Amino acid sequence: MVNPNVLFISEEKLKAFTSIHEAVSPKDLTPYVLQSQDIYLQNFLGGTFYQQLQNQVKTNTLSANNRYLIDQFIGPLLCNYSFYHALPFLAYKVFNKSVLKPNSENAPSVELDELKFLQQQVKDVAESYTKQMQYYLKFNPNLYPAWINPDAKDGQVPDRKTPYFSGLQTNSKYFNYKKLRNYPYGRGTRPGGWGGDSGMDDQQCVGCDDRAI
Repeated sequence: MVNPNVLFISEEKLKAFTSIHEAVSPKDLTPYVLQSQDIYLQNFLGGTFYQQLQNQVKTNTLSANNRYLIDQFIGPLLCNYSFYHALPFLAYKVFNKSVLKPNSENAPSVELDELKFLQQQVKDVAESYTKQMQYYLKFNPNLYPAWINPDAKDGQVPDRKTPYFSGLQTNSKYFNYKKLRNYPYGRGTRPGGWGGDSGMDDQQCVGCDDRAI
């Protein structure tokens, strides 16, 4: 079972790796560290390895390999994911009947667009650290058997896909279908269709494998 009382990073490390001010209370940060652990870290490590790390942290029995992983990769990515989730609630406070935006006496508060920009920058850093961790695990699977051989009964299996998403993905073969050598823009002379007057069979499809579409 996931232990909500185990944190993989300290307040000091969170503030050292981010621009969170020293005056910010740990109570305002802890919920977002827990969220980041359960949402992101468990997703990329899988339930088996994630619970193993939690148990070792709780009992102070971290193996050398697991401690290295936490210090070099998990710590930095969690700091930034936690900051990413905390940012809106550091700028806006939720009270009984409303959401308020506290004003500083010394500096103006950021606007919503500026806040979103800051969030995106922090998220980019977190995703970069996540990618580094994935590469390290991928090339050192023998050091982390709980990651390479997860038990489905422990929950989700590790997500080994890249954390980045750059927008809409398409089937490249469909678009390569249009890249005819004699028609650099893909459009043929046949009305309403693609290819030349004699049809697709007369053309070579640049980038297609064995004419499979």
